[in-house]
Amino acid sequence: MIQAGLALAVAIGGFFIQRILSMMDEGQRRMTKIEIELARMKQSENDMREALERIEEKLDKLLLER
Repeated sequence: MIQAGLALAVAIGGFFIQRILSMMDEGQRRMTKIEIELARMKQSENDMREALERIEEKLDKLLLER
């Protein structure tokens, strides 16, 4: 009887530990996706900023030529 109760307690404990680890893994995957999206957004912002700077330089050249 004691062994059955102990086995049941270990099984329930294992289930909860597995569930907690699974939730942590899901959270880790979400964080990774968020970090990737943030990096993508930063790169896009940098690219846009560089393009605007080049346009600005060309406009300055055009204004100086006149």
